Amino acid sequence: MRKYLNSKEMNDILFTFHLLEHNSKVVNEWQNFDNLTTKEAGHLRKAITWTEKFLESVLTRLEPKEMEKVNKRTIKAMKDPVRILDKWMHDRIFGSYDTEYEIVKVERPQFEKLSLACVQAHCQDCKNSFNDCDIYDIFADNLVPRAELKHNCPYAFDSEKTIKECEEKAKAKLEAKGKVSKRKAKKNKNKFDEEDEIIEYNFTPKTNK
Repeated sequence: MRKYLNSKEMNDILFTFHLLEHNSKVVNEWQNFDNLTTKEAGHLRKAITWTEKFLESVLTRLEPKEMEKVNKRTIKAMKDPVRILDKWMHDRIFGSYDTEYEIVKVERPQFEKLSLACVQAHCQDCKNSFNDCDIYDIFADNLVPRAELKHNCPYAFDSEKTIKECEEKAKAKLEAKGKVSKRKAKKNKNKFDEEDEIIEYNFTPKTNK
């Protein structure tokens, strides 16, 4: 199991949090307007309970950094709850985020070139967990596109050299399975050696009496 969420999974989690909060309001508000039967309220409460269990299960198996990322966009944003576009993402896109910190202004094409160079230098053939990487935080906060190819980190990827080596090892392993062992080859040897004109047998010929 991966210990981080890809982009779609993160959106699903955000929507699930929103649905959980919304369902809780529906139960209270609809009951106040006397427009919800006891059975209907029970169904919604069960849905709320199982949704909470689902979220708890998913979040507890994530790495701390990834859990903090989810909390930043859900729990810590309770005053500005998740809607179609959550506040954290809204601020990152529309710029109000820069009022909290000093930010170096770089045009997106330049930043992407810098990011690509950084990815190639640090993420190629990397086997470390993203949870122990400071560069991951920079990429995540600035919405750098993710490869999502390896389990250890969404930015990690294999170099062409590594891919070629893996392919060669797999090919060699496959060829090794088809090779005849020396013992078997010797057992089957009963042929004429054209070079030295020697006949080899698998048995010792009987001597003439």
